[in-house]
Amino acid sequence: MPRRFLQLGRVMLAALIVLSGSRAAVSADQPLPPDEAFRFKASFRGADTVLVEIVPAENHYLYKDKLRFHLKNANGVSIKELRLPPGEKKNDPFFGLIEVYKAPVRAVIVVNRASKATEFTLFASYQGCNEKIGLCYPPIEKLVDLKFPK
Repeated sequence: MPRRFLQLGRVMLAALIVLSGSRAAVSADQPLPPDEAFRFKASFRGADTVLVEIVPAENHYLYKDKLRFHLKNANGVSIKELRLPPGEKKNDPFFGLIEVYKAPVRAVIVVNRASKATEFTLFASYQGCNEKIGLCYPPIEKLVDLKFPK
């Protein structure tokens, strides 16, 4: 059976486990729910900087090139700069030589802000894999409402 079909089957199994909500069925060799596999948080660090932290669980990694951020409901606010740390090189069987994060990753997002802007919604998208069982999660999307500090 081609490897892609095995990977697709594993993704479908992961989705069924996540949708069932049954933690009893999840063992050490079963995939974690996405929010446990990749813990996400975003908060302000200063007046114009958002710090996003994504923490992969043990035996998990994030693809650096799959990290995406943009703003919604952001009248007068735009992303000025995105800073990501270098990742670890990995030879992926599907994508070749890529960069991944196996440790917590901190994205620094500097924003431009009009004087009347008070809030916006940060949209984040990322994707990663469980290295131990060879399963990759579908892209994970998060929306976070943020208010500028006073």
